[in-house]
Amino acid sequence: MNFRELVSKEVFKLSGIVFLSASTFIVLMSASYLIYKRYPYQQQLTYIPSGIALLFSFLLIFASFDMNALDGLTMSATSIAVGVASLAAFMCAPLIDYFLRYRQH
Repeated sequence: MNFRELVSKEVFKLSGIVFLSASTFIVLMSASYLIYKRYPYQQQLTYIPSGIALLFSFLLIFASFDMNALDGLTMSATSIAVGVASLAAFMCAPLIDYFLRYRQH
């Protein structure tokens, strides 16, 4: 299998990985916002969805080592996309508290 065949396959489509990462980020930030609205003075609860997604991405990476070449590469790419999105949501979770509590106009 040469490089041109690999690039033309669905495995290496960058738009799908970017869409997965962006949609995971939006879902995690929405979940953190809903948790913040339900329990406004317990900010540590807003980190739970991001932490669970990060643990899930670690499990997917370890599971991808047991697969064959292309399937394992696909699973590791999706787990990296989910991991990056969960780290971004983990770092942006304090912004919810800042904008909703401390920025009063």
